[in-house]
Amino acid sequence: MVKVIALFNNKGGVGKTTTIWNLATSLADQGKKVLAIDFDPQCNLSIAALGNKEFATYLESSKELPYGKTIRAFALPYIQQSAPGNPYIAKPKDNKNDNLDIVPGDFWLNNFSDILNVGTDVIGGAGLYRFLMPSSLIEAVERNFDKHYDFALIDLPPSFNTLVRAALYSSDYFLVPCTPDLFSAYCVGLIGQVLPQFIEDWEQGKRRYLESNSYDAVIPQKGQPKFGGWIFNGFDTRRKTFSDEIAKTGADQAQFVNVQDSIETSLIPKLKEIKAYSAIPDFINKEPIASIEDLNVMAPDSIVQNTPIKYLSEKRPTRKNVSSWSDSQRKLMDKMDKEYDNLAKCIIDKF
Repeated sequence: MVKVIALFNNKGGVGKTTTIWNLATSLADQGKKVLAIDFDPQCNLSIAALGNKEFATYLESSKELPYGKTIRAFALPYIQQSAPGNPYIAKPKDNKNDNLDIVPGDFWLNNFSDILNVGTDVIGGAGLYRFLMPSSLIEAVERNFDKHYDFALIDLPPSFNTLVRAALYSSDYFLVPCTPDLFSAYCVGLIGQVLPQFIEDWEQGKRRYLESNSYDAVIPQKGQPKFGGWIFNGFDTRRKTFSDEIAKTGADQAQFVNVQDSIETSLIPKLKEIKAYSAIPDFINKEPIASIEDLNVMAPDSIVQNTPIKYLSEKRPTRKNVSSWSDSQRKLMDKMDKEYDNLAKCIIDKF
């Protein structure tokens, strides 16, 4: 059965999209069938993986395709007409092994977020399935395209809005990317405050719903996202004096410790207080499950060329008068590719 994983942080710029793209690539490279869902109205995952011009063709509508070939084609009929829409999937522009599919995003998701109502749909229990649209989408893709995915990864906006709720209620696990800055530790604490309330809202609605739908086998299994770990993104390193050891720079190391402390004192204890299910797996502690260094010019180059880090060294840099990557750049790409591979293996083994 497909394991659904959301990448979630209410702070922007922490590398959610980059992590999903490269993690999905590593999972696919290790033989796993992966569906990546662009559930962010900014559509960064779609633009990065498909290409800007190619993505634009999926947004185009016609009499035959009134909602284009994006997530909107499924979600709009699902939410407004209580009828299943038509799911569409796309292949990444740099497609090496055919194991990765993408559900293109849509700017319309901002409207979808406004349609969902926490009070009536969730707490009142009248529209729990409206908030399970991502789950229904995955099922529809598997059914319509005769697919059997091992993992579905959901990219989310930097928010606590209804899109985030829907993804978390539909997910088995969530990952929290963080960067070396003052706000990451603060936002981790906010997640510790907000997520238990999300779950309590779901539990209230579930109790009301099951009073008249006691034989429903789906709803009792949803709304139970577990914390799968955090990822430290975008830090700098340097060689220690009189040593070959590479370490985080002083400022980034200090922020790393701040995030660790916040994970240990403000997130894990709060999630352990959730009574409906066990939100903290046994393998979780304050340590990150992956550490991704700042890739400098390679990060935007990866997006411009629609090529994940795993394959970027095969391409020429886009900068003028630069014909190839330097040895140090290739080494860093290889090192971070291995880190994404290790993250993928961790997920395969533990989730």
